[in-house]
Amino acid sequence: MNIVFRVLLIVRVAYLGPEHSFTHIAARRLFPGAELVPCNRISEVFRVVEGYGADYGVVPVENSIEGPVGETLDNLLSTMLHIYAGLESRIVLVLAGSRDADTVYGHPHALREASEALQRLAPGAALAPVPSTSYAARRASEEGGLCVCSREAAEAYGLEIVAEGVESGPNYTRFVALGWRDQPESADRTSIVAAIPDEPGSLYRFLEPFAANRVDLAMIYSRPWPWKPWHYNFYIDVRGSRLDEHVARALRGAEKRSLFLRVLGSYPVQRG
Repeated sequence: MNIVFRVLLIVRVAYLGPEHSFTHIAARRLFPGAELVPCNRISEVFRVVEGYGADYGVVPVENSIEGPVGETLDNLLSTMLHIYAGLESRIVLVLAGSRDADTVYGHPHALREASEALQRLAPGAALAPVPSTSYAARRASEEGGLCVCSREAAEAYGLEIVAEGVESGPNYTRFVALGWRDQPESADRTSIVAAIPDEPGSLYRFLEPFAANRVDLAMIYSRPWPWKPWHYNFYIDVRGSRLDEHVARALRGAEKRSLFLRVLGSYPVQRG
């Protein structure tokens, strides 16, 4: 008698938690059916994946209103992990809870983005910053207050949705999945980090190979060196894969004009 053993491999994905946060929603979209592991900090997500406690990690990297997420960029500089995938997601905020409450809970970013709507819908209410939008929903359910959160978080905690779309204008967040490899064969974006000499014209000379090879820059941010005041690393996203010849030529030219250059990953980006 032949016995067939079937091994079911469950992918474990660490994410910036808790449940029902926007990063939790992003992790489910990037890895449907995976076992999700909540973490309290972005740095913890990196450490869990580096320590093989999870196969991948999902963290926010940039918001269209608030700008880059510094903790994510700083960890990308020091880690050996790569960016495996990306997700650009529309962030829709709701005001939920008790209509006559005098306190509104929310992540500081969410409260700022909803400030105009809160002046109209909850005038005079005290704003109570908390670590995440999902924690805000929990506090509102426990205290009988209002909160600014995702529709999913409001529904999970049984809150009445008072108003939807309370953010001031279109609001998108980019999330990245971290892993031990990237996906250059199916990539439409490449991320790098580099440092350049502290001398006149060095940034122009560094960027010139991208223009010469007609490589489109999708993002560029600078972050201070943690060990040397007033010196900066540059984080750059380009459209295309590191396997594309024109991107490869641009990267080789830029590397020759930099103090160091590291490719963080070439990866596909989901958009929604």
